[in-house]
This record gives sequence, C-alpha cells and structure tokens, in this order.
Amino acid sequence: MVMGAAVRRRRLQTRRSRHVVAAMDSFMDVIQANASPSKEMHESAQDKVFHWLGRGPKPRSACFEALQKYFPGALPGAAVHLRSKTILEERFGMNSQNTLLGTSFCPDEINNNEFDLPTLMRNYWGNVFPMGGIGGSPYVGETGFKAFSSHVSEDGNIVVVFGPHVGISEDGTVGSYQREGQSKMSTACGAVVGAYNACLAAEWDPGDEDIYDMQMDELKAEFSKHAQAISETENPMASSAYAAFYIVLDRIRKVVNTKFGSGKLVLIGGIQINMPHALMDDHFLPIVFEVQQAGQETEDLIESFSNAATQQDLTRCPWAAQTAHREVFSFMTWSPPADSPVYQAMHKYFPGALPSQALHERKRAILRKFGFTSENTIMATSLCPDEINNDPSDLPVIMQSHWGDVFPMGGISGAPFVGKTGFKAFSSHVPDDGNIIILFGPHVGISQTGEVGACMRDGQNKMSTACGAVVGAYYAALRGDTSGPVDAKEGSVPYDRQMDWVKSQIAPHAKALALTDSPMASLAHQSYRMVADKMFSIINNDFGSGWLCLVGCIQINMPAPLEDHFYPYTFELRKAGEPTIDLLHELKEFN
Repeated sequence: MVMGAAVRRRRLQTRRSRHVVAAMDSFMDVIQANASPSKEMHESAQDKVFHWLGRGPKPRSACFEALQKYFPGALPGAAVHLRSKTILEERFGMNSQNTLLGTSFCPDEINNNEFDLPTLMRNYWGNVFPMGGIGGSPYVGETGFKAFSSHVSEDGNIVVVFGPHVGISEDGTVGSYQREGQSKMSTACGAVVGAYNACLAAEWDPGDEDIYDMQMDELKAEFSKHAQAISETENPMASSAYAAFYIVLDRIRKVVNTKFGSGKLVLIGGIQINMPHALMDDHFLPIVFEVQQAGQETEDLIESFSNAATQQDLTRCPWAAQTAHREVFSFMTWSPPADSPVYQAMHKYFPGALPSQALHERKRAILRKFGFTSENTIMATSLCPDEINNDPSDLPVIMQSHWGDVFPMGGISGAPFVGKTGFKAFSSHVPDDGNIIILFGPHVGISQTGEVGACMRDGQNKMSTACGAVVGAYYAALRGDTSGPVDAKEGSVPYDRQMDWVKSQIAPHAKALALTDSPMASLAHQSYRMVADKMFSIINNDFGSGWLCLVGCIQINMPAPLEDHFYPYTFELRKAGEPTIDLLHELKEFN
C-alpha cells in the first residue's frame, strides 16, 4: 500500500509531523518511525491551551503521551473544523449554500459526539451524505458518489471528510475505549481490531466470504496482507489505525471524481481519535487536506493545520507561555492576528481578554468540578440589550445553548434593573439544591482600525458607538447634562429612567475619564464597576443550599467576522454560610 506524497522527511522527527513521508515505501515505515523510542516529544503552548480549555489531555499524562507519540499533530475536532472552514470560506468562497458534505467514517456511535469533527462539520455545512461503513471505507462506491455528486448545486462544491477511528483510554492504551454505561473497556475501532486479530490468528480464509458481512470480509482481506508486520511494531493498535487509514484513502481515491461540474472537490482525511469522553474532546489527525477541480492541479493545504508559533517547546522557550493562549486562539480563528490593530488595542486596554468560546469552555470545565450541570443550574444575564451582544457566537448565546433558558436581568448599559424583586423571582425558580449562574457586565466596541468605543453595524456604512447608552451618558456629563430633558411641547419629563440612572452614575467620573489615555476604554472599565455594584446590591444566597456563580466581564464587540471577546473581572462562587471562592485566577492564569 503506497502512501501519497505529502510530507518531507526532515519533519518526521518532530511531534508535529502530520503526514507520511514520500520517500518511504509503505505505511509500516511511518508507523515505526512515529513510535520510535528516540522520537522527541515536547509540551507545546497548543497542548497546554487545549487542556486549559478542557479539550485535550493533561500534558505529561499517560493519555497525552500516547496521543503525541503515536498520532503526532492530532488536534481537537473543533480546531480541524474551524481551520478548514475558514480556509474554504476565505480562499474558495465556499459556504453552506453552495457546498455539499459527504462523510466516510465508521458508523460507531462514539464518532458522533457533540464536538466530533463529523458532527461539527454537519452542523455547519448542512445535511450530510454518509458514504462509509465499518472501518470507515466508502462502501457506497462509485455509484453512491455519482448519486451524491449529482445533487450539487450549479457551480457548487463538495467536501468529503473521511477516515477510520481508534480509541485511547485515560491510561494511554491505544485501541481501548470506555463506552458510556459500560463497566469494561471495549475496542475502537472494533471492526479494525477484529479484522487484525482474525488475520493474525489465521482465523480467516479468503474462500469464506459471507455476502451478509461483506464489509468485514473486505477489512480482513486487506489486513491479511499486513497483520504479521503490524504485530511486530511497538504498538500494533496504533499501527492498525494507520493501516486502516490507507485502506480508506485507497477507496476514496477510487470512488471520487470532479466530473460533477465546475466546482471544487475538497478531501479532508485522517484518523478520528476517540478520547476519554468525560474529560476531553475527541481528536482528529489530519493527513490529507486537498482541493481538486476539473482541469486544475490539486492544491495541497495540509500545512494549514500547523502553526509554528503555537507548537514551540515551552521548556526551551518559556517566554512563549506569556502569549501562547492568544496565538492558539488566533490559530483557532477565534481571535485576530497578533499584528492587527484590533488585537493591539484589545490587549493594551483589556489585557487577558478571552474569546467567547474559550471563556465558556474554560468556565464550564471549572464549574464541572463543583457539580454544575445543565439539569441542576439555571442561568441569568445582565447585559445591555444591544443586538450586537447576541450574535450566535457570543458568550450569552453559547452559555444559553449549554445551560438552558435564560432570565434577562439587564437594561441599557448592562445594569440589573430588575432589582431585588427580579432576583427574588428568578432565584425562586432554582431546582432543589440547585445552582445559579449569572453573566453580567457592560460592553464596548473596537473597530477594525483599533478605535475603542466604535463598531460597524450590519447594513450601515458609518461607525456607531458601543455602548451607545454609556457613551451618550459620558458626553452628556461633560456637557453638564445629568438629568432627563424636559419635553418643550408637553412640559413634562420623558420616560427614560434607565438612561437617567446611567447618567447619574457616570457623571461623577466623566472629567477624570476624559484625561486618560483612552477615555472610551476607561469608560468601559468604569461602567463595569457601575454594573457590578448594582448587581452585588441585589443578589443573595437565600434561595437554597446550592452555589451562586457570578461571572462579571466587559463584553468587547469585535469587527466581523471575529467573535466577541470578554475581559473577565469577576468569577466567584457563593454559598449560604460559606466563604466566597474566588476563581478569577482560573480565567487569567495560563496553567
């Protein structure tokens, strides 16, 4: 089984080598080289951040060592999805309206968890055409692909993601997986391991083909050629996973084509790695990422999954740890590049700001340790109702999708105007012995050019202020206007109680804010104190024996297509009769 030309020999000795080496004659040579005891492994910024987010194994753990030794370059499924999606959108104009998705994975249910690559891609690209059977090969064949490709839109595209799967247990055993509800470990992939074991034990005869088990028979036929050699490797289960990949790749090459039209065919192939599901996300080792088009040369994009800045050995360059998480967030397409004006402004005035998804995942991983679940926790927010705070990728929306229905406490500026009565009503809804989580704070925009307090809204061609209410109150205070205006026609005061309150809170600080390096950034920080003071004055722990979790931040509205960031100010747990637990360092320190 000859490997495709993908990688250079010089990268083989680094743990970031992602592909096979063109000069080698068989996948067995690659497996032996990757598993060599002399192969140097290191702990990178990327590894630490993925663990910090609850997506990857703890560095230096047995699971981590197995993943990096046998599948160097593997990434959480979300990282592979985000990187590939961004490239296909920005470079090739692909979107869910002009692109169809096909998959060729083993139908094992453990390959379809919430954060698995096939699931994430399906959720983004739309309906999927499943091509694969056990082991991951595209058993629908040429006929199936012809039928699938005939569904593509005019001048549309096709993305096919494919590969076998393999488990890694918490103790680092490759080929082993703890399934939900079971007390014993099972094999993954069961079909691949079964085929390998049958061939090694000479329990399979080519003449014993069963028309009712043709997929397994094909796997056995392929593994019979390599079973003995696989058994002599350091880790036969890891070797079997690579062998299975090249079986799948061989079939993919046979069945796909670009005859469906003028659009592009994208192949994303690798090994799906089932990790301990309660502790981290499944990973994916990208081996193929290419774009084909009729009459054009194939474009190899596999290097898109590699980033030298995030993969430095932190023991040799400890200074990289200071900004490592920012580099990884940019690699994940959550944050702007480090050399952009918006990045520079954000980290100057809001150092340590986190993208919405990162803050959610880090917070969720921490609260899991205190027993928070979506079943025993209710959620409230106190944020400005400005629609730019409620994009699908914004923290309040992400949190609601995880924790469930939300109780909005806030008005303009983010202050909790529902007051003590509103909190009492909300807290009475908590489950018995359950918990409450409240996200609160003001918001501020940063433009593409790094201007703080400004944002470009959808459909508008001029910048507007964010937060408009807070900025308006600030300028009113500078003019000496701190009360509601009198309506000249009616001779009465308009109904604008929230704005009147905001003005009264900003006015004592306006002149001092005007003297700072960035009045708009200073205004955002002052606004947080304003919102937090009101929040702390209305909450209590009288609702029961559960936790009250307070998450206080400044929401930073970023220019499209970037997701909003949050500067964390407060992250604490309160419980009746117990001291407050301050967890803010968990969001600020990169451990």
